[in-house]
Amino acid sequence: MLSVLAPAGRVEALLGNEAIVRGALEAGLDVAAAYPGTPSTEIGDTLGAIAKRIGVYFEWSTNEKVAVEVVTAAAWSGLRGLTCMKHVGLNVASDALFTLAYAGTKGGLVVVNAGDPSAHSSQNEQDNRYYAVSMGLPMLEPSNSQEAKDFTKEAFDLSERYEIPFILRTTTRVSHSRGPVLLGEIKKGKGKGNFKPEEFDQYLQVGAIARKHHKKLLQKLESIERDLGKDSRFYKLEGEENSSLGIITSGISYSYAWEAIKRLGSKAKLLKLGLTFPFPKEIVSDFIEELETLIVIEELEPFLENQVKALAKDWAPNLKIIGKLTGHFPRVAEYAPKIVVKALSEITGAYLPLDLEKIEKRAKLVLKRVPSRPPVLCPACPHRATGYSIRRVTSGRPTIYVGDIGCYALLFQKPFEIEHITHAMGSSVGFANGFSIATDQPIVALIGDSTFFHAGIPAMINAIHNK
Repeated sequence: MLSVLAPAGRVEALLGNEAIVRGALEAGLDVAAAYPGTPSTEIGDTLGAIAKRIGVYFEWSTNEKVAVEVVTAAAWSGLRGLTCMKHVGLNVASDALFTLAYAGTKGGLVVVNAGDPSAHSSQNEQDNRYYAVSMGLPMLEPSNSQEAKDFTKEAFDLSERYEIPFILRTTTRVSHSRGPVLLGEIKKGKGKGNFKPEEFDQYLQVGAIARKHHKKLLQKLESIERDLGKDSRFYKLEGEENSSLGIITSGISYSYAWEAIKRLGSKAKLLKLGLTFPFPKEIVSDFIEELETLIVIEELEPFLENQVKALAKDWAPNLKIIGKLTGHFPRVAEYAPKIVVKALSEITGAYLPLDLEKIEKRAKLVLKRVPSRPPVLCPACPHRATGYSIRRVTSGRPTIYVGDIGCYALLFQKPFEIEHITHAMGSSVGFANGFSIATDQPIVALIGDSTFFHAGIPAMINAIHNK
């Protein structure tokens, strides 16, 4: 963790999340606020460990919306603010962020949002790239730790330049992979800022003022696309320059795509996008203009693929586009090198140097012989006693057990079996309220302390008020 503070010029092996912290420090971070959630948590953990030492204010906020509001106030005061959250956390923060896109900022403001393809530690796999489009917030996607550091630093400068928050979107494998990072100089923040009440027209979002700001937001996005769309800091061209086969990708999928090209000896050319919203039409149209076939490689939804298809109607109407919509790549779960290598081999007819089916069969045989080790509550965890007590008290009764987000969700397993539902932060109390109206069954709602403060209090007030 302390390698984040190593001197400039050193190359350190950093997690993607640690690299984001270093990038923020090199940008002159003043204020940071977050709510924990894998795979973003290490950003807050790292900042919390070093904040006082380096003169940065950091807090764990009660929820993601509050965290956004804390750093927004800092940015409106001319300071630089960072907030981070997992993908589902953006649902909570979205109320503040949609309007913040209209209001804009003074100081730089970066929103780090970490996706979780395969839902390793989440209740869904939602693809938050669509949030950037809907909110109207520009989005950068690093593909490794070095870019995580560099893009974070750039995002602060760009946010200040265009007076708009920037989203830095990562995924689990970028956040939790460790890679070499060349460090730059740490920049001291301003300390205290100054809010100017006389500029209330920027911050008062009502009626005609909001409509004016919406128009201004669209103009900002046009400027960002025009200025950054062909900026070499935010795209990379590799492979065979004159090839008729092209690949477009972004984020961690770039690493898988490039490995597949090398393993298969493919004669393709590749375009990696770092700026994925606003969509850089000029560089993409230049790339696809002379191609016969284009392969789009991205995890989860066909976000890039749909935009390329729309662009190709005008620039390359005869272009054959292959991706999720053609059934060659899955829309579920995260990718791995073998998935991309296999798909690329099938598409191009390139010789596959590995017998993947044979390897998978062997892996399945091994898994059958290895004892299953599902996640369990830690030894001496107090939730064990709670679960046992609840089970005893409700035994023999048709009880509805409503759980919530936290490690106590593991109480659905034997021998406890006291969770029928796990849904969203704070939902246990809201669902219990609803079931008490809809049924005559006894109900138990389980909610942890952090989850209660995050989103459980309104549901509890509602239940008491409507009892």
